[in-house]
Amino acid sequence: MISNEVRRSGSIGAMVGAYVVLAFLASGVLLAVQANSGIDPAALSLTQFGPAVAVGIVALVWRQRLAALLPASVSWDVVRGHGVAVVVSCAAIGLSTAAMASDSMKPHGPATVGGVPFAVFVLLQLAGAAGEEAGWRGFLQPVLESRYARPVAIGITGVVWAVWHVQAFGAGPAVAAAFLAAVLGFACVLGFLAVGSYSQRVLIGTAGHWLINVALYLVMGDDTLGVPQLYYYAAAALVVGAAVWISRRGAGVRVTG
Repeated sequence: MISNEVRRSGSIGAMVGAYVVLAFLASGVLLAVQANSGIDPAALSLTQFGPAVAVGIVALVWRQRLAALLPASVSWDVVRGHGVAVVVSCAAIGLSTAAMASDSMKPHGPATVGGVPFAVFVLLQLAGAAGEEAGWRGFLQPVLESRYARPVAIGITGVVWAVWHVQAFGAGPAVAAAFLAAVLGFACVLGFLAVGSYSQRVLIGTAGHWLINVALYLVMGDDTLGVPQLYYYAAAALVVGAAVWISRRGAGVRVTG
């Protein structure tokens, strides 16, 4: 839990603003690197490591302040319980999306991705998810929680996370709206279940991010912005995200740590 003294001490605006700008810039640089890397972005998008690069730079500049803002660790029993809830939530989203999409498309299933075997793709997705969660659930959300209630911090993190996927907002307003809804729904899942210290939050966030990326590939393949499957995913993510939010409130769990 973050003390009231820390909550009142100074502004987080410069730190948060620097992180957001750096995350976008670093991801843009990595996008250019990808073009000359020979790595197919379908297998691993190097832009996923942009948030981790941004956190590293911010931590160097604001090391002491950041250490005071990040929350303390929680019991590993709590982490394990929330980890199970993340797995269940991702399974519910994936299965619901597959069920709704069954009339319009066949599940893609495991297959070679970007020139690599499916098993290698799964491992690469784990690395990419960790690169993102080092920034979103590890840094941005808990720093925002030092000033705002957790639902507000989740919402801001979710919007920034969605906008960071700039390609989704160039595919038309319907796709952009559905993608934003899907990200906000899933941000609720990860945002309420990722608790504890920086490493604990990154661990839980990475597990969920990894599982949903793999699950969506099994359902949709590479066409994650295609319709109607994106609409189905958005609906499933919003319902499961709302269920997680309600369950956290109903359980009476203090979720600021």
